[in-house]
Amino acid sequence: MKINKEMLDSLASMGDTELWGQIRAIAASHGLRIPEGVPSHAEMEKLRSMMRGETKMSLSEAVKIINNKKRETK
Repeated sequence: MKINKEMLDSLASMGDTELWGQIRAIAASHGLRIPEGVPSHAEMEKLRSMMRGETKMSLSEAVKIINNKKRETK
């Protein structure tokens, strides 16, 4: 899968539930399992801001969002 600006813009325009579903599907296509429950709206906005190029997010920050969600589902 090639991720480009148009794809990121399309993803960023989705609602929280739909966006999280797409993130989970992309992760699953690469053998990664991410919990079903949608992170908080604030966390989703951080991801959208990164997708739009408005802010920088390190890989460790993105992983932190996923790990926080995993802890909540346990």
